[in-house]
Amino acid sequence: MNFGHSSFLLPELSRLKRSHAEHEPVITWNKEKPPRLPRISNTDTVLQIFTHPSLRRFSGSDQCSDNERLSHLGKVVMDSVMTEILFDWRPHLTAAQISDKREALLSDDLFDDWVRHYELLKKLRCDPALRKSSSIYMPKETRAIWYAYIGGVYIDSGAGAVRTWIEQLLGQTTNAPATPSSDQMMVDTPRMSIEPHAPPLKKVKAESLSPSPAPSPVFFGSQPPATLSTTIRQLPQYLAHNPGPSVTRANPLAPAQPNLPFLPLFNQTAAQRRVTVTYDAQFSGPSHAGTWVVRCVVNGIPKGEGTGSSKQVAKEEAARQAYYAMGWT
Repeated sequence: MNFGHSSFLLPELSRLKRSHAEHEPVITWNKEKPPRLPRISNTDTVLQIFTHPSLRRFSGSDQCSDNERLSHLGKVVMDSVMTEILFDWRPHLTAAQISDKREALLSDDLFDDWVRHYELLKKLRCDPALRKSSSIYMPKETRAIWYAYIGGVYIDSGAGAVRTWIEQLLGQTTNAPATPSSDQMMVDTPRMSIEPHAPPLKKVKAESLSPSPAPSPVFFGSQPPATLSTTIRQLPQYLAHNPGPSVTRANPLAPAQPNLPFLPLFNQTAAQRRVTVTYDAQFSGPSHAGTWVVRCVVNGIPKGEGTGSSKQVAKEEAARQAYYAMGWT
């Protein structure tokens, strides 16, 4: 919220006390650019808004067919929306200041101006005796029809529509602070900084940067520059002579320690998935330099085979192959 404008200057916070209520600025209606009356699509709600409780004795209808309930709802909504608007103002107001400012803004004269501008009382159906005695123009009746219409807008379009309308209305009061936009609230909200008294950042003019030219390739004097097609044709021959280092799949649950035993992981996963695992081991060769061959069988189907100088090594490799064959990665 920006309070720097002279026509919407908020009084000093220290002066916002009930004992100094007589110093509050007079809120007057400015009809230069009034907002439109929000449209209510439900015809039953519109009919209820403009039906005065005084017609009960003529029609014999119950208390739910006139605007008394909507007026009660609208007062609660109006107070809530006004409190929310004042709560969002910057700098922050205390609870007492919010209450005082809300009371100062929503004066009887302002309600009368709003109701007269939208001609709400002219549309009101009521006992003819009220119009003859001018009782229909009392502040109590003015607030009642206003609150009833607020309640109708709330029922038809929600609290957001009510707030938008009230913010526009407050913008039309000559001495009322302008309601903050979301951008202003973001700018005025204090932010934490490492340097509390750091100077404001300077605006830097953004200039479009032209793409830097690609560096020209460097060739040795004894070799002609290779074209793209030549490079592509030579790529298979290069890969055939330079296969690169072999990659061993690491334990997926322990990427930082790829050499940990794989067998416990496989057995644990198999138990969680409730599959049957067996290991068929065979030994061949001399007893001092033989070779173990272990097959990992999952639900009767071989899924991995490992060989090694010891049974444990072969079993570990078989479990590793079976794990990836089962797609458990």
